[in-house]
Amino acid sequence: MPPSQAELKEIFGLYDEELDGKIDGTQIGDVVRACGLKPTNAMVHKASGTEYKRKGEKRITFEEWLPIFEQLAKEKEVGSFADFMEGLKVFDKEECGKILAAELRHILLALGERLSVDEVDELLKGVEDSEGMVNYESFIKKVMAGPFPDE
Repeated sequence: MPPSQAELKEIFGLYDEELDGKIDGTQIGDVVRACGLKPTNAMVHKASGTEYKRKGEKRITFEEWLPIFEQLAKEKEVGSFADFMEGLKVFDKEECGKILAAELRHILLALGERLSVDEVDELLKGVEDSEGMVNYESFIKKVMAGPFPDE
């Protein structure tokens, strides 16, 4: 069940560091995610109509943020299990269901919506076998199952 408007306002308020009823524009995605959605940064930028790159550039009110949240709530889930399998299968040269852990690390750090080194370390914890390979089907299931400690 989606959060009520009162719950959304309460979560929004947690990010109001200056106690002026506004959040920094760079926090739009963080607040949306805290409310239970999982949009990519690109989806957040599209829904908000702009990309705030520097903290302090613009502060927005709850009333300005709510339509962005509502737009993102309508977006369908991005990426299915089959999509991720197909994407990683490209790197499975021997067609054995495994890819090099180093290659997966590079993919996560360098392609698409890049992750930080700490995020990649957390995702790859315990998935590499003794030969430096990762069963990508198991890896995808682990990632899709979530949640991760800092979420």
